[in-house]
Amino acid sequence: MATWKRLGAVGAAFTAALCPVTTGGIATAAAENGTIVVLDAKLRRCDFSLISTVPMVPQNALGTGSVIVRKLGGQAVAEVHLSDSPQPGTHFDVGLIQTPRPAAGNCGPGAPGTAFTGLDTDGAGNGTVTVSDTLRPRTTGVWVIIQRPNPNSQTPAEYYTSEFVAPV
Repeated sequence: MATWKRLGAVGAAFTAALCPVTTGGIATAAAENGTIVVLDAKLRRCDFSLISTVPMVPQNALGTGSVIVRKLGGQAVAEVHLSDSPQPGTHFDVGLIQTPRPAAGNCGPGAPGTAFTGLDTDGAGNGTVTVSDTLRPRTTGVWVIIQRPNPNSQTPAEYYTSEFVAPV
């Protein structure tokens, strides 16, 4: 019994000594390599202003996600992570949108200062995709939109946007 207590104490001491080194390294690496942005279930206009009156019955967010935004040379790169476990195997459209831009302007696929790609979640509802675009002159930041197309409406069936505009 005493042997097990000593072994447990040694294991706990080793774990306590190792954890700050490991987690500190992760936090530093993430901070040095980009800006981490949480995704919110909020619909936004092209200028990143919030649409407060959504043209459908509000529903709870089904997923969670985050984005790591980096500037590499003359490009903005966003590594998008989404977890939507209630609906595994779902397709989402992911867009990287440069700011500033007018609220009434187009920021859909093919519009200047935008880049779009697809994200398909796996059997557990998780998906990761990288989207990048060449930075336009006077671009100060970027934000990400993730949306699941709605076959019966122009309003997305499910959507997530960046919590804030990430500086580039």
